[in-house]
Amino acid sequence: MVSTVPSRFLPMTGSLNFRDFGGYPTADGRQVKWRQLFRCGALSMLTEADHVLFEGLNIGVICDLRRVDEAAGNPSPQHPPFDVRLAIPIAPGSNDMLRQSIQDTSQSAEDRIRYMTEVTRDLARDHHAEYRVLFEQLLNTPAGFLLHCSAGKDRTGFGAALILAALGVEQKLIMEDYLLTNQAACLREFMQTKMQVFYGAHFDAASLAAVGGVRSGYLQAAFDEMIKNHDSLDGYLEEIGVDSAAKRALRTKLLV
Repeated sequence: MVSTVPSRFLPMTGSLNFRDFGGYPTADGRQVKWRQLFRCGALSMLTEADHVLFEGLNIGVICDLRRVDEAAGNPSPQHPPFDVRLAIPIAPGSNDMLRQSIQDTSQSAEDRIRYMTEVTRDLARDHHAEYRVLFEQLLNTPAGFLLHCSAGKDRTGFGAALILAALGVEQKLIMEDYLLTNQAACLREFMQTKMQVFYGAHFDAASLAAVGGVRSGYLQAAFDEMIKNHDSLDGYLEEIGVDSAAKRALRTKLLV
């Protein structure tokens, strides 16, 4: 029998890590709709074929989480269907420490894992306002929803995790979705080339995996930070405006 389950990764050759994060079961026995929630890296390299595929997704808002300089250096298309982009720039303070670590040839993969962990912890601690706007856009768009950053793994990964949590997906499945980034061959190849060009041969395979992929400890650090400051993930969601009424509206819209 041919499977009718949609593919999670979409064949968008000019983007990175482009995938659907719907389809997951929820704790109350429902399921997140397919082909409504999307996540990816930068959109600046899309081909004509990608444009056709993108148009078919019927995306109503594109939440671009890149810093202003990132977006300016690799601008997204501006014509329809890409003219629904909204900039929500996120610049974790720990990013500067990570960049210094990458450039420091004396540092190891373990050092870079620690910095990546702090990047994700920073997202949960210091960027409530940005993720509040992200949820406002998700609630208000009548069509599909896309969030992205440059690689589609850290800022995007945390945002997708929050959305799945608000929809009632269990934490184990949220983590599984987060870790799917490590299966994105296009991202791995892109990061390997980028790191070797900018930082040379000293940037070993373990460091590449630490910076170019994700680990469960990264997202777990964000979960721990939310629990420490807000007692639970639900407490964090309340803080950024996703109260019980907002959750009901999201679930009515996005669950079957």
